[in-house]
Amino acid sequence: MASINEPTTKMWLASLLEPSLLLLWAMSYHVKVNLEAVFKRGQILAPLLQSGRLRDEAFGRFWVSFSNAVDSQPPRPPTQAGVQSSSDLIPPVLAHASGLVLDVGPGTGTQMPLLRSPAIKAIYGAEPCHGLHAKLRSRANAEGVGEKYHVLPCSVVVSELVPALQKQGLLPAGTTALDQTTGGVFDSIICVRVLCSVPDLEQSARDLYALLKPGGKILVVEHVVNPWRTAKGSVVARMMQALYGFLGWSWYIGDCRMNRDTEKALRGAAESDGGWESVEVERWFGRTCMPYIAGTFVKRG
Repeated sequence: MASINEPTTKMWLASLLEPSLLLLWAMSYHVKVNLEAVFKRGQILAPLLQSGRLRDEAFGRFWVSFSNAVDSQPPRPPTQAGVQSSSDLIPPVLAHASGLVLDVGPGTGTQMPLLRSPAIKAIYGAEPCHGLHAKLRSRANAEGVGEKYHVLPCSVVVSELVPALQKQGLLPAGTTALDQTTGGVFDSIICVRVLCSVPDLEQSARDLYALLKPGGKILVVEHVVNPWRTAKGSVVARMMQALYGFLGWSWYIGDCRMNRDTEKALRGAAESDGGWESVEVERWFGRTCMPYIAGTFVKRG
């Protein structure tokens, strides 16, 4: 009999194939958007000359559909372990959010119900996909946080994020880089399934660290590269991650990458400052294509 934390063989095999369903779903939107561009809009050369724009449109529509499907699922009954999927990791981590919050890549705002704490003063959601903004604002209003949720139309790349924060009055004019001289802006930074898609993970980790106030927290729930070299990992799952990458996972799923060591990057972001005050991170689902880390990184005060 499998233990509570160890999947049965059937569950394990299903977990290896589950990403293929998402990939096919995203591919279907890519095909649909390209066909619409050619036959409905008459943009015959768009698939060749505007492939990036069409890809972003397809991903935005796919992600809205995916988020709606997730939201419509009935709550799962609790188990002895309390964790059945990656979604179960999010509530206890986001419960630590407080003060001024940066919500990195919030998508359609599926985590919004977890951000209604009175300890949170204001939230700034940095979302680069403009096709998701209407849904994000609507979700904020529906969850009663519309007045304190501000959508930033940008990614966390410095060239986009800094001007957006300046417009909000959170960074002084003339700021061109994020480093220790920035002094910190946010009390909490939320990263849920988003660091897999930033262009430069190590640089983004350093920039987020610089944006934290002393004593501030980065709250993380991220899927990472399979730890196949350890007893908790799986060589087969790591091979499947590579296969999905070869089949175009990053292209169709919004630049998402399965091969990132996010914990290492976040730990390294604080090295020049003597390390983090504390790191409380756990690893989950180590034998699957989507192993996760979940926990908090606290900056020295």
